Amino acid sequence: MIALALSAAAALFFLLFVWGFHLRATGAQVGSEELVGLVKKPKSKGFGPLGGVAEPFAGPFTSILLRTMSPAARGKLNRRIERAGRPYGLTVEGYARNKAGTFVLLGSVGVVMLLSDQLFIAVALFAMGWFQTDIVLWNLSQERQQEIQKSLPDFLDVLAVTVTAGLSFRQALSRVAESMPGALAQEMMTTLRQMDMGTPFRQAFEDLRARNNSDQLSSFVTAILQAEELGAPLANALADISIDMRREAAQLARRRAQRAEPKITMITTFMMVPGMLMLILAALYFGMNAGGSGVLGP
Repeated sequence: MIALALSAAAALFFLLFVWGFHLRATGAQVGSEELVGLVKKPKSKGFGPLGGVAEPFAGPFTSILLRTMSPAARGKLNRRIERAGRPYGLTVEGYARNKAGTFVLLGSVGVVMLLSDQLFIAVALFAMGWFQTDIVLWNLSQERQQEIQKSLPDFLDVLAVTVTAGLSFRQALSRVAESMPGALAQEMMTTLRQMDMGTPFRQAFEDLRARNNSDQLSSFVTAILQAEELGAPLANALADISIDMRREAAQLARRRAQRAEPKITMITTFMMVPGMLMLILAALYFGMNAGGSGVLGP
């Protein structure tokens, strides 16, 4: 029984690792194709590595988990899902179903391990079952926001050229979004659809800023709204924003490099140096016990 439980736990850990590696390698994710509040048909049987397997185990626990959420908590969760691009058609209800099912599935294995006196593995399984959905959602959100931040300067350059060619801002935005697919283009198309359905220009771009936590995207929205209100030349504003964003990206890269140096030094100090000392002491010990007066012999 213990061997079977250990094998099941090892298989689950391996499955999580393989899914995470595939996600990191391919960068595949599904962004929001509809307006806020509308849900796409899911392209996967479930969210996360155990979604299709775990969600059938959710049962009545989904409604219990939903009842524990306040309206404010639901709104905050919905913003987190939107920030991740509604991956795999995820909704608040889908989140609750995935979380409940994953906790029941991994928690069941955790109970078996607990009865087998494997306390550490049981606690790890309980924690993984409860936090896995949040961790996967956070990881997808971070990757999507980084993609938006990285592609925004090039997007603005092409947008400025398109506006200079004589197209209106909305036409240029639609043309560039269609020619440069990605998370940023999906967000722009959502904003355009909102305006097509009657949402005011300012409100649509305020919603764009609210759906994302990218500082660069927020700066872009602020500049666009100011240019719209003041009547400033839009092409010049877009070019200036792109230059500022590239400058900020370079400064951010330098700051990250500066923060990485002490981390490398700490890893070297606390991992390599003790290992080298242990190796030297072990060589001295075995050399002295070999019958000689030192490591190099008599």
